[in-house]
Amino acid sequence: MAETNQELTQEFYTRFQVSVSDLIAQLETLRNGSATSEAVEKIAAEQAKLRKELTDAIAFLPAYDQRQCENKLKDVEAQLEALRTATAPKAKFSFKRKAKPTAPTTTSAPPSHEAPPPSNEATAASTSSESQSRTSGLNLSGHEQSYLTVSSLSSPWSAASDLTISDLTNCIVNLVHSEANPGASPDLTFTALHARNITNSVLILPVVSGSALLHDLKNCVIALGSRQFRMHTSTQVDVYISIASNPIIEHCSAIRFADYPSCLRKGTLTDAAPSNYLAVQDFSHIRATPSPNWAALPADKTIADAEWPLAQREVGETLQRLLPVTL
Repeated sequence: MAETNQELTQEFYTRFQVSVSDLIAQLETLRNGSATSEAVEKIAAEQAKLRKELTDAIAFLPAYDQRQCENKLKDVEAQLEALRTATAPKAKFSFKRKAKPTAPTTTSAPPSHEAPPPSNEATAASTSSESQSRTSGLNLSGHEQSYLTVSSLSSPWSAASDLTISDLTNCIVNLVHSEANPGASPDLTFTALHARNITNSVLILPVVSGSALLHDLKNCVIALGSRQFRMHTSTQVDVYISIASNPIIEHCSAIRFADYPSCLRKGTLTDAAPSNYLAVQDFSHIRATPSPNWAALPADKTIADAEWPLAQREVGETLQRLLPVTL
């Protein structure tokens, strides 16, 4: 059976991350020891091979993953170039005969053949893929101390909508079919989730048929189903998730994982396959030892079905009771 793009992406990203970490470790070893030109060029050959693999993977890598991989590879290349310069043989000093001064001549400057700067159209085209989800999808952003529902979205829900949630503080977000969303479909889903800059909040979300990418969450609870889960630069987050692939975290700490709550499973894709919610990969801790950055959420700390705020409740008191760290 042919692999899907999501499976190819996850396999490549995992392999790429391991290779980059290995190259950085080799560079660190050379910096702390006696680096030779031969050793540096050996790493350069491995870096060039990794560059080719990234180029070949562009056909199936999403734009976000391309940028992440490109940035990591540029970091390796910068470190490699610095080490190459440090190990290059020094030029020998020698006296040089001074050239006789010549009479100044005046010549007309040759016409410039520099390419003109990129047009506004080209600049817009290069960023169109990054902004597409913000312009064509659903948005929920810029709220404080609020209970937010499907009616709070920027436009009516449709089955082919990406969802962006950003810049929330002290909020409860409920986007599942429930008492607070009586008109919402029991099969409500989104094609992708992008979440960023969320603090002291509870997010109750349905199935995401594609990927869920989360950045900069602090002291939050999130419940969702997704095919791919990636969390970056977040801390003190309890994640209740149904997922068939391996959840990925990077530059995170104090993340706890539990299974998606049974009270939220209402005819959605979350019942389709066993969940790998504890098969977490920490790309900041690629070692044989367990990662200190995540753990299974203890059973006595999980939120009971009756405690999920599926109806309008007083926000402050509810957050005080449900968040990982008491406000």
